Amino acid sequence: MAVESTTDRVRPIDSSKKSDSPTDNSGLLPGERVVSELDSNDGGSFRLTHARVVFRGGSESKAIHATAQLKDITSIQISRRPRARRSAAWGVVGLFAAIGVWQVTPNSTVGMFSAIAVAAISLMLMADYWIRPAGVHLEFHMVGGNTISGEVSGKPAVSMQFARDVEDAKRKLVPSRTNAPYRNYPTG
Repeated sequence: MAVESTTDRVRPIDSSKKSDSPTDNSGLLPGERVVSELDSNDGGSFRLTHARVVFRGGSESKAIHATAQLKDITSIQISRRPRARRSAAWGVVGLFAAIGVWQVTPNSTVGMFSAIAVAAISLMLMADYWIRPAGVHLEFHMVGGNTISGEVSGKPAVSMQFARDVEDAKRKLVPSRTNAPYRNYPTG
């Protein structure tokens, strides 16, 4: 399996490690093997098995556990998550508030210390905007309108590689014969 070696976010799973034990808390079914895994921001992970995609959410995730059969996945959407502009906006508002506090207070020392405190908090909010990296949002759409989604930090190439792995695994599935059932006609 071709996996980008510069990052540790997508990693192929060793096929010799199987989770056949019923006490294993990995969320896999007996006999199921993991093909690829992608870690999410909040400590969760996306796992691609030979038959389905398993999402185990972390502490800040909306879903704790979600699965999707590969045959039910209709599309995969990868989008960039921009930086949270809210912290930058509140930082700018806080700087103007610090100037207002400094000018309005009658005692200059109290006003100065209050303005410095408000300005320090505002600068921390603005620094949070510049330091926080932009992430990637990965979303699997399924038959029936259901979705499995999660935030993945890092480069979009890592998420794209995981999506390619899912598409390759879906292509390798044996087609279902429910539309044209097999009939054993007599040969004679």
